[in-house]
Amino acid sequence: MNKVTATIAPIFCLIASQTLAQQPAAIPPPIAVVIGDSHGESIAQASGLKGLARISVHIRGPEAVEQINRAPAQSTAFVVLGSNDAEGSIKGLDKYIDAIVTAAEHKNIKLVWLGPPCTTKAWNTRVRELDEMLAARFADTPVRYVSMRDDKLCSGGFHARDGVHFTEKGYDYMWEKARVAAGFEGPAKARASTAVASSEPVELNVHRKRPRRVARRAVREAIDRVTVGRTAVK
Repeated sequence: MNKVTATIAPIFCLIASQTLAQQPAAIPPPIAVVIGDSHGESIAQASGLKGLARISVHIRGPEAVEQINRAPAQSTAFVVLGSNDAEGSIKGLDKYIDAIVTAAEHKNIKLVWLGPPCTTKAWNTRVRELDEMLAARFADTPVRYVSMRDDKLCSGGFHARDGVHFTEKGYDYMWEKARVAAGFEGPAKARASTAVASSEPVELNVHRKRPRRVARRAVREAIDRVTVGRTAVK
């Protein structure tokens, strides 16, 4: 029996190594984060991405740069900023925008900037002006700007009661619009449907078990051959 085991062990190791070598290397998911304000917090929930965004963050000030500095190098940062700035004057924002872009460049971070969405408040005019300013600022630059002023978001149907924030469906819509515009294939949404979520583990289990079945079958066949050979010698 010991001789059979000694003969089979190298065979098993060889088969196992060949089986694993045939499996395609796993491709790591893209690294991405969401930075910005309270809109960004909800976008992070809708996307399932790591959220660095916090309430009451402005373009003006150090908070956005601090969030960029906390993001992983060579990642994608979805920037959700502008709504808080539009409540007041939007003059003098250029140097703060430049600081955010420069901080991202130092860490080789790709920026996807989601513009300020419509609001039902009186300062919605400044939201539109800031959206136009950001669109012009990022035109023909590596920063991907995605305007959030469209018929759906400006119709009021997605707004929460405060007229500034949005419902869950509204943030789902914003995220999907940004994701498609950026050509980003990220993780499944945090609120994925039960059917999709339940089917994924089954499929993964099948792929994980398949190489093991192949290896076990090959070992059994090798044992049979060795046993037959020993019988023939006797």
